Amino acid sequence: MVKIGFVGAGRIGSTSAYATLYDVDCDEIVLIDLVEDLAVGEAMDLGAAAIATGKSAIVEGGSDYSLLSDSNVIVISAGIARKPGMTRLDLTRTNANIMCDVIKRVNETVPDAILVLVTNPVDVMTYVAYKASGKARNEVLGMGSSHDTARLKEQLLRLNVKSDALVIGEHGDSMTLIKGQKEIEGVDWNKIVQTTKEKGMEIIRRKSATYYAPASCIAKIVKAIVSDEDAMIPVSVVLEGEYGLRDVAIGVPALIGKNGVSSVLEYDLTEEELIQLKRSADIIKGMLKSI
Repeated sequence: MVKIGFVGAGRIGSTSAYATLYDVDCDEIVLIDLVEDLAVGEAMDLGAAAIATGKSAIVEGGSDYSLLSDSNVIVISAGIARKPGMTRLDLTRTNANIMCDVIKRVNETVPDAILVLVTNPVDVMTYVAYKASGKARNEVLGMGSSHDTARLKEQLLRLNVKSDALVIGEHGDSMTLIKGQKEIEGVDWNKIVQTTKEKGMEIIRRKSATYYAPASCIAKIVKAIVSDEDAMIPVSVVLEGEYGLRDVAIGVPALIGKNGVSSVLEYDLTEEELIQLKRSADIIKGMLKSI
């Protein structure tokens, strides 16, 4: 039996549940939220969607964490969005406190589940969840760089460019572009990187939030876990010496399978790429120290 739990039934949580329902062969999906009516309502809607799309998964919702019992994977999007006048540090501290409470409750109910983090700042929250859960690093991963890489590849698609380029590092302004093995003429990489960085804020300005792309990235990660695909996906994971970094969660290419992160892939970075990655790690560590 494959059961997927979602803690946080807001836009990202519910949309991720829908994307997972559509893309992943699972038997049950559960949504948990402090606002019980929200979780129950989303579950009722998704339950009918499952039937309409030819799926046989049962969808439940509520505020009681015991509903998560026997889940294989827990996707955590619980937290608050940044509000006007709120500093990034304020957001980080608030969501870190929320995360610690969520992890405590999840551990009490389903201690063996793989944790997938969505809450921002996702690299910091991945590390907080890793420390609070006491799990092995392979069992706690964040969405981070997979979302940035999707934005990057969408731009390359518009340019009709085929490339194995991807984004690593912080899910934020210090993200690092890896151009890949193939040199491509006529591509303004600096412009592409800048657009990738700015795309999220532009979407928020136009429609207040991003959720379709994050949801699709989450579904891809969940599918790789439950299907044991060993798929290469850039995710945030705690490093243990890879790229000369340790004791920090940061976006890197990794193989994702039934145990979470099967292995971290160490690409042969240029000196500039490695410097940028280490600068990104320093920024994340700085945020961790502040909380």
